[in-house]
Parts: sequence; C-alpha cells; structure tokens
Amino acid sequence: MTKKTIYLTILLSILLSCKNDNENKTEYLEKQKIDEINSLANRYLELNRFSGTILVAKDDTIIYNQSFGLADYEKEIPFSFKTAFKIGEFTKLITSDLIDRLIKEKKILRTDKISKHLTEIESDITVDEFINRDLDIDYNIAGRLIEKVTNKSYQENIEKYSAELELENTYFQKQKSSSAVGYLYHNYRGKGLELQQSPVYNVEEAFSSKGLKSTGNDLVKILKSQSKQMNIDGYLENDGFSYSILNDIEKKISIIVLSNRKHPVADEISNSINSILDGKEYRLPLLREPFDIDKTVLKDFVGNYSLNENVRFGVLNSNDSLFVLMGPNKVHIVPQSSNQFYMTEMDASMRFLRDSTGFADKIVLLNGFIDSEQIAKRKK
Repeated sequence: MTKKTIYLTILLSILLSCKNDNENKTEYLEKQKIDEINSLANRYLELNRFSGTILVAKDDTIIYNQSFGLADYEKEIPFSFKTAFKIGEFTKLITSDLIDRLIKEKKILRTDKISKHLTEIESDITVDEFINRDLDIDYNIAGRLIEKVTNKSYQENIEKYSAELELENTYFQKQKSSSAVGYLYHNYRGKGLELQQSPVYNVEEAFSSKGLKSTGNDLVKILKSQSKQMNIDGYLENDGFSYSILNDIEKKISIIVLSNRKHPVADEISNSINSILDGKEYRLPLLREPFDIDKTVLKDFVGNYSLNENVRFGVLNSNDSLFVLMGPNKVHIVPQSSNQFYMTEMDASMRFLRDSTGFADKIVLLNGFIDSEQIAKRKK
C-alpha cells in the first residue's frame, strides 16, 4: 500500500467518523425532543386536562405521532391512528373548501347570492363573501347550500372530498367508525373533580359548522391540500372535545393536537411543542400536589383583591394555611410552588405576583392553564 493510498484511507475514515458523529448528534437531539413532547403530554394527561393524539409533520412528512390516554375510558379502548375526533371550527374550513370546489366545477358562481339557491334565506351575501371573508354567519347554511347545488347529502360530499384527498376517517355521519368518546372533567355536584362522559352529540346544531370528525393523519393531508397559514384552536362546550391545528407555511411545520377532553389547553400544548421544536424554553403546568412552602411567606399574600367591580375576595392566613374568602365561603388553597396555590374542589389555581419592590400586588386566576388574562389586583 502506497503512502498516498494510506493517506486517502485515513482521510476517508475521518470523514466517515465525522458523518457518524453528526448523525448520532441529530438522532440524540430528535430523541430529546420526542421525550420532551412525551413528558409534556403526560403532564397534561396526569392533570386530566388532555387525553388524545399529538401529531407533528415537517415538509408533509409525519415526524411525531403519539396518543395518550384512552379513546373510551368505560370500555378501556385505546386510541389508534384511525380514531376520529370532533374537530369543531375546522369543519368550517373544509365546508368552505367544498364550496370552492363547486365554484371551480362551475356549479355555482362566486357572484351568486346565497338566496339564489336557498330561497328561504333573506340575505344579499354572495358566495364569494361567504367563503373568503370572516363574517359572523351560520355555516350550517353552507352545508344546506352544498346539498342544494349538488343534490347530494353533506356526508356524500364529504365522502367525495375524502376520496380525492385519500382520507381514511373523515366524516359527518357514519355507521361504522372508530371515534373517541368525549369527556367532561369538572366539579360534579360538589363531589370533587370527576371525569364524566359528555352529553349525546346534537347533530342538527353542528352540521357543516362544527360537525365533522377526523384523524390527525387525515388533517395533515387536508392541510397539505390547502397550503394555508393556519392557527385554529377551540373546544366544544358541551361535547367533551378540544383541538389545536397549527400550519406554519414558512417553517413547513404542522402541529395537530386532538383531545377527547373538554378543556381548552390544546393551544397551550401546541405552543409548547412549537417551542420544543425550536429549542426554546417552555413551561410545564404544575402538578396538583402539595409543595413544602416556607410558612413565613404566607403573610405576604394576605389582603383584599379585586378582579373587577363585581368580583372581590380576600385572602386569609390561618394556622399556617391560606384561605380565599368570597362572601360567606371560605376555601382552602394548597401550595403548588412558592407563589402558586390550588383549590382541591375545582381545577383552579392562584398565582401571586410581586412588584419591583417585592410586594405581592396581583393574583393570576388560573382555571387549569399555565397563564391567564384574569388578574386580580390587591388593595394597598
């Protein structure tokens, strides 16, 4: 073997070694992010604020897809990739897309008034205004419009839409389907925090406004087809479902959080996942467990507070414990940290804030959230 050959062999070994080191580093970083997302989701699951599926896609490729909790707690049925969730307001986007397709097929004109096709509707709103402007309108009208123009049911239109996008489990009404059961979690009849199945779904109220069900995998395909910047979240008030759907065109990242719990923290989860992906700091919600606090600081929080003109309450220190006084009610609050306390009978906490001098002058009122705009000010 010549000296030149030996040199080239050594150089090649060094280059391969560097490549392997870089691959291992990338694998480690990705695993670290997966572990962080898992820990984040499990914390919310432990607090009974989330149960469902989290999916992350980059460049239309799914890079994270995990489920937490159960699709049906009574029957102990786990989630699967085919488990459908109610997707609330996202239904409107799909409904608008259906109308847009009818326009492209020239079955309806943008300039047509809605009342041209639905004579019972007394309105001058045009089809274009309906699907392209943020108008405060009833999207169930859109479903009826689609049915009228196509002479097919809304479900049949969804089936055609699904076939075109190769969706596996997106539907309005379906005989055989794999769908999650919705749950409410609240202080039920004074018995403390309980998990309860949500009421029966009212199809007529939802329809093409909030009635669709879908999976994380299907939503990725829908986002790809629309290619729009999107950040939509919400929850169904009496239906035990919440969701957050983020599509960042610039970063080519989609984050989908689907939950069968009526608790509006999906957006909070999504934002934390976004921070994890960017390598930025984020916060975990505190556990509802007693924290060993320095009892001498409790006196700092005692005083009268006001959220607004109608909501006032006091904070009292008694026997090395804090209590909230609101009218005749006296509620014990348990320390979660050096400045945050939770109520045992409801999913609510209070975080005391100090000003620049160290004086505790505000309370952030939390209802299961990391942050809140509900801030009560202390009377000096």
